[in-house]
Amino acid sequence: MLASLKRFFLTPSTGEPLAFFRIGIALLGLVQGGWLAGSITLLYGSNGLVPWSISNGIVDAYMPQLSWLQPLVSVTGMSADAWVYLLMGIYLFSLGVLLLGKFTRYAAFVAWALQFTFINTGFMGAYGVETFMHIALFYCITMPVGEVFSWDTFSRSAAPVATEWNTLSIRVLQLHLCVVYIASGAEKAMGIQWWNGEAIWQTLMQGQFARFDMRWMANYPLLAKVIGWGTLLLETGYPFFIWWRRTRPYGYLAIVLMHMGIAVFMGLQLFSGIMIIFNTAAFGWPYLQHAYRSIVLPLREKKRLQRAGQLATQAFWNHFE
Repeated sequence: MLASLKRFFLTPSTGEPLAFFRIGIALLGLVQGGWLAGSITLLYGSNGLVPWSISNGIVDAYMPQLSWLQPLVSVTGMSADAWVYLLMGIYLFSLGVLLLGKFTRYAAFVAWALQFTFINTGFMGAYGVETFMHIALFYCITMPVGEVFSWDTFSRSAAPVATEWNTLSIRVLQLHLCVVYIASGAEKAMGIQWWNGEAIWQTLMQGQFARFDMRWMANYPLLAKVIGWGTLLLETGYPFFIWWRRTRPYGYLAIVLMHMGIAVFMGLQLFSGIMIIFNTAAFGWPYLQHAYRSIVLPLREKKRLQRAGQLATQAFWNHFE
């Protein structure tokens, strides 16, 4: 039993999935920062949607929040909003450094701490993506995400080293996702809304989520029920079909398509993106590698051969000129 657990958690492996996780999370954070660029003061400013005077009374006094900047505002003479922009700039810079894999753990820690500060202050505008981003940045601090595809390792000529820590980290991601999905599915299953299709109908009709005119679904109530049943099946069954190797590729594809559907029909692109990154790093990396080797590499080789043929033809004719 102990030997089996040791093999499961500590069999050495390389860190490509963790590097993908680091790069994907950093890119997503930068994209989110770009989307929020015009609304930073509205979300996090001293007189934004949640003024500092209110958030200071709601958020636990020991939790970092932007209202802690007030003494600096008084001392330096810089406006509160200027300090918010400065911290956002540092946050985005740290994500850029994390993306490159330079001083990886330090960059992840700075990003994690600042992101925690922002979501504590602007909690009115926060939803699932902020929670998972916070968790992901913490994982980037504690996991060896900078061992492959990083600035720090470009100078090394040796191949990536297989270690027990890589495997343990991936197992943590895998088990975390299993808990998340089965908890989400079990919670949904406790109510009638996901069984009778009401949850699907209400979601697609809400102004904040609706991206298309879906009123035609009222004529096909069974369709909403089937979508709800499929969601329950995917989430509650996730720990089962994702661990069985025969069903894993189909389960991974199904969960990715579910999140893509959420992105398209509900407009939650960032949330869907971070869940796809989590799933790919935890379970989908071998399939991503296979797709790259079977599709991208042959295309690159074909282009290389075409280019070589063009150069050879040009050299042949130049010889007779």
